[in-house]
Amino acid sequence: MSESNPELVARFTMRYRRGPEIVGDLCLPLARRHVTALLGPSGCGKTTILRCLAGLETPSSGIIEAGGTCWFDAKRNLCLTPQQRDIGFLFQDYALFPHLSVEANIAYGLRDRDESARRGQVEALLERFHLAELRHRRPREISGGQQQRVALARALARKPRLLLLDEPLSALDTGLRREMRGELDGILDSLEIPALLVTHDHEEAETLADEVVNL
Repeated sequence: MSESNPELVARFTMRYRRGPEIVGDLCLPLARRHVTALLGPSGCGKTTILRCLAGLETPSSGIIEAGGTCWFDAKRNLCLTPQQRDIGFLFQDYALFPHLSVEANIAYGLRDRDESARRGQVEALLERFHLAELRHRRPREISGGQQQRVALARALARKPRLLLLDEPLSALDTGLRREMRGELDGILDSLEIPALLVTHDHEEAETLADEVVNL
């Protein structure tokens, strides 16, 4: 793996007692904007692979390395935390904090930054995602599409090295899903970081991704 052309290399297995065996075998570029889709039916292990990459679940065996840094190695009993992996994660249900405002949800991942830097980053994201007028509202007071933009802004707040998206449009109804597909495509196209998304929708994968991996 060249430092001038860093990659995420993941080769691992997740075994569940009395359940399926999930195999992750991926090689993704990290040095440029590139969207990869994991495409497959519900229950095939897409989300499990994403959660293992994020450090939210620990594989049974294998390795995960990113740009020369080892995130996970079963033989060495090494497993970095999600915070140590420098990733952004967009959950399928968005996982917004219901008691926090739009602004506070976006700022949540920046708690360790000084107030000036935190305020500047949040303001930039509110403007970028057209959320400035909604800054004081709670998640229940905004639409599903707006909630998705808040969740995506929060995932990008720390300027992660890799963005992971778990079924980013599945929580929306059919009409809004079509509208947000185009909006999300524009957002992903404007990012300077690579992204990995999981989906069971062929049209979604073909619209949003540069590369599709079938599971």
